[in-house]
Amino acid sequence: MTKAVVSAETREKTQTPGEARPLTASQRRRNFMLGVINGAFVQPANAFIDPTMVLSWFLAQLGVSNVLIGLVTPIRMGSSFLLQILVSGHLQRKAYKLPFYQKVAVLRCTLLLGTAAVVAFSPQESTWIVVGFFTILVIYSLVSGLLGLPFMDIVAKMIPSRRRGSFFAQRSFWGNILVLGASAAVGYILDEPGGLRFPTNVAVLFVLASVFYGLTSVTLSFIHEPPGKTKSERVRWIDQIRRGIDLLRTDTHYRLFLLTRLAIIPADWAGPFYVVYAKNVLGISPRLVGFYIAARTIAAILSNLLWGRISDRQGNRQLIRIANWIGLTVPLTALAIGVLATQQTIVPPWLPYLYTLVFVAYGAFSTASAIGGMNYLLDIVPPAERSLYFGFNSTMFGIVRFSALTSGLIVDWMGYRVLILIGAGFFALSLVLSYQLSESREIPKENRLTRVAGDKARV
Repeated sequence: MTKAVVSAETREKTQTPGEARPLTASQRRRNFMLGVINGAFVQPANAFIDPTMVLSWFLAQLGVSNVLIGLVTPIRMGSSFLLQILVSGHLQRKAYKLPFYQKVAVLRCTLLLGTAAVVAFSPQESTWIVVGFFTILVIYSLVSGLLGLPFMDIVAKMIPSRRRGSFFAQRSFWGNILVLGASAAVGYILDEPGGLRFPTNVAVLFVLASVFYGLTSVTLSFIHEPPGKTKSERVRWIDQIRRGIDLLRTDTHYRLFLLTRLAIIPADWAGPFYVVYAKNVLGISPRLVGFYIAARTIAAILSNLLWGRISDRQGNRQLIRIANWIGLTVPLTALAIGVLATQQTIVPPWLPYLYTLVFVAYGAFSTASAIGGMNYLLDIVPPAERSLYFGFNSTMFGIVRFSALTSGLIVDWMGYRVLILIGAGFFALSLVLSYQLSESREIPKENRLTRVAGDKARV
């Protein structure tokens, strides 16, 4: 355990939230810088095991069914959220969240190395490589999701509201600079260079992901975490779920935000299939997978500093709307290029490169949606209830994300185009809902939860 973690645990035992001192200007600058570096390492780690690109490609190369390929994103993204509500009550009683974050981070890296071993040493023709991959993927996703609650609480405490747009934008900007190198590495490694054959080359990507996730944990260890507001009573997980459900009835601003964000999930059902669609319809080469990741990354780099400025100056409601407009162009562009390809006797060599527009729009949408969504929720959440809001929000996302299990069945029964059309419809729905949102910074954080406040005695 690092010195930073030990000191955090010591402070939690000796200092109450009421004794908290404001961060100095030097500490704020240090925290901002370390938080940005932390985010910069997260991005290439994500790229090495990207579920919509690398993992989908890996399973397609193994020859598994579309149903199994469709499982990747809901397992990876959905499972990451499921356990957060279960630990939210525990974290609400902790003034310092960094020690919990560090312990889970070590386990995350260990599981990635285990996945690399399964992929590298299981016979390619054996079903055990698929079984082992999915088994560890489920455990890894459940564990890694536990990092979200402590991280967001730490950010809320150390970054002021009107600096969070720039904070997340800079994390994304510098991270995506590193992703340019990571995407080139992905394309090179998947192309089986120098005798590095499939699936050993995919195992190498898991090792690289573990290394970069390890760097994120080390970086965050050196921040100065101020103590947060705590709840003295022990909250059972079932009571925490009841309180979360009560939020939907009592907090209209949160309910509308949640519906707007949940609509994005079925809109993104086609996410893992965009590259598979290109493989089947356009006949792309493995190297183009890395090219698409690079294009998506460049789009994110060029756009996210603009998103940070919009978040800080115009507000997160406006940024969520812009994200949804861009998101709607992703399925529409994929459909248009796919139709164009099927009308040709031979696919022109330039058409797979034109398909890059899908991932350019995807990159711009992803960063805008992430910055706008995270900051909107941070703005409206009462400080003492962050763990409840974020835990319940994540659990709802996790449950709904499992609806993507139907995506592979839709492809098998009705084809890729129907699935992509469904995505376009839900992007349109989220766009309509976003125009009902209030500006997050104008929403009072306190005195909105009269019913929830009345429930505290029951809890």
